[in-house]
Parts: sequence; C-alpha cells; structure tokens
Amino acid sequence: MLAHNNNFPDEHTVIMFMLYHVDKKALVWRMEFIAAYTVSGQGIHLGTMDNFLVALDSAFQPFDMEGDALWQLCALKQLSRPVDKYVSKFRVFAT
Repeated sequence: MLAHNNNFPDEHTVIMFMLYHVDKKALVWRMEFIAAYTVSGQGIHLGTMDNFLVALDSAFQPFDMEGDALWQLCALKQLSRPVDKYVSKFRVFAT
C-alpha cells in the first residue's frame, strides 16, 4: 500500500479496499464489521488501521492455536495418502 499512496490517501480508504477484497467465509464478518461502524445518516466511520487489524485478527485467529494443532495432530490419519504427504502434515501440526 505504501507504494500506492496516491490511490490510498488515508486509513479509511485502505480499510475499505481490504474489506472489498474479503471473500468466501469472511463475507459475513465483513457485513457485521461494516454494520458495527455505520452511523445512521453519517456513513461509515471505520476508525484506525490498528483497530481494524485487531478486529481482523480476533475474528480469524484460532482461539486456542496449541489446542487446535494438538486436536488436528491427534485426528491425523494417513489413509491413502503417500507417506511424504502424511509426514508433511504431521510436521505442520507438530510445530
């Protein structure tokens, strides 16, 4: 974004650009986020970039990263996958 200062003159424009490019499962979050920052008759006031990034992180970071990784590690099965794919998944969850 820093390379395109003319296109993104303020934090509001950057946040709107980022929200515009949200898709799939995050669409509901986007709608709720915009609704929370919409003031009746006054438009959208999104706040600062720092607040936006905190909201984004809190919405999409796993609540318990270690617990989630442990659960996925315990549920991991080789099934019909080649061993190297299984080992690769194991390493991702184990680290």
